[in-house]
Parts: sequence; structure tokens; C-alpha cells
Amino acid sequence: MIGGILAAAIADALKAEFPDIYVGEPQDNERVTSPAILLQLRSDSVVGSPLGRGQLTVIAVSQADDTTPAAHIEFVAAVDSFMRTISITSTVVQLAGIVAVSDDSAHAERHWQTPLQYIVGFSPV
Repeated sequence: MIGGILAAAIADALKAEFPDIYVGEPQDNERVTSPAILLQLRSDSVVGSPLGRGQLTVIAVSQADDTTPAAHIEFVAAVDSFMRTISITSTVVQLAGIVAVSDDSAHAERHWQTPLQYIVGFSPV
């Protein structure tokens, strides 16, 4: 499965766009600092073909003690805008398309968390 390679390529693109923000997985072996962009990808291959389809969750996280609700909303909008136009250049995987599905507003302890859901289509290069 190349879903993991796609997730890593998306993380690299987000790191380049948001260089001062932690980008990774929710359970990473690094210390997660706020603000953060966390990624989760669940993917399936299309039977009988090299194509893949996945549900990508991009979670924008801000520390509530350091960030106003308006600033968090602005951060979420910037992440969503980037994700809607993301382009992946890889020698292994090609992002065929991305469609925004939903977003949610959540809180965990003293953090603003906004999960953004996307459907992604991808294939090997």
C-alpha cells in the first residue's frame, strides 16, 4: 500500500508551507507542540487496479491559553486553503485529486482542535 507514502508526502508539503508549525501524526515519537497540524489517513485500494482512495483527516490544533478563537479560525482557514490546492510531486505516488468533505470544532483540555476531512484519490507514479 502506498497510503503511507502519500501521507508522508502531504506532511512534507505542509511542513514547507507552514515551517514554524509542528506537522506529524497524533502519536508521533516527537514532542507535539502547538500550534500543530496532525494527519491521519485511512486508505483502500480500488480492487483490480493500482488506484487508491482514502479519507484524510487534517487536524489543526492551537493552544487555547495562547490563541484567540479568531486566530485559530484564521489558522484553520489557511490550512484548509492549502489542502484544497495541494500538489504532490513524488517519484513514488501521485495525488490524483482531493475533495473537502467536512470540518468539525472540538476541544481537548486547553486546545482548540478542528478536524478537516478530505477524500483523496492517488496512484503509483
